[in-house]
Amino acid sequence: MKNDYIVLQVRLSSKRLPGKLLLPLKGISIFEHILMRLKTAKYADGIVVATTADTEPSIKHTADKYGVMVLTGSEEDVLSRYVCAVKKYRIRNVIRATGDNPLVDIDYLDRSLILHDNHGADLTTFPLLAYGTGVEVIRGEVLLEVDSLTSDPVEREHITQYVYRHVQDFHIVRGTPDREHARPDIRLTVDTEEDYRRMVDIYESLYKGMPIRLADVIAYVDQKWRKRGTLN
Repeated sequence: MKNDYIVLQVRLSSKRLPGKLLLPLKGISIFEHILMRLKTAKYADGIVVATTADTEPSIKHTADKYGVMVLTGSEEDVLSRYVCAVKKYRIRNVIRATGDNPLVDIDYLDRSLILHDNHGADLTTFPLLAYGTGVEVIRGEVLLEVDSLTSDPVEREHITQYVYRHVQDFHIVRGTPDREHARPDIRLTVDTEEDYRRMVDIYESLYKGMPIRLADVIAYVDQKWRKRGTLN
């Protein structure tokens, strides 16, 4: 086993949309939809939910239902949660996912991990995907290194910022998605009330009990929203 783990960072105390993690989409919480999708990944060896002590009681039942591990730590120092996960589970590569993204694309999660390994990268991402559908893959050792190098609150809350700010020191690989999936103009995350309303619309229209395909979401957005000028 290579020990490549998805680490899903979540908390209920979102500033712009508090409690969004538990908001319903077609009768199921955003959190559960994310886990449902992540569990279909082919190449990850496990899932760790990195959360806070006050959030854990609200998500524990769902985490147990999907057989994922839960780790608690600092609310603002997200990097410390990841470092704890790396050390506890001896993670080789971390696949970073967040609780904002109920349409995280698992095909590109798997492709990111393959690309990361093939290039011996420190960090791998597909930046041209629709916003909210991609992940980042980071070597566990890089996160341990960053932990020792920065005390900047921004870099500790947004765990890959240090790497992007010091690109000369790290091997970053940026994958190119298939042409039909290269849609950075589309916003598919949940950070605001407006984002949530859009996501409800998508799920009400497309969710049939199985994870929605990225291609279907893009087609729906193009058909319904492009004429309104509200892609992002």
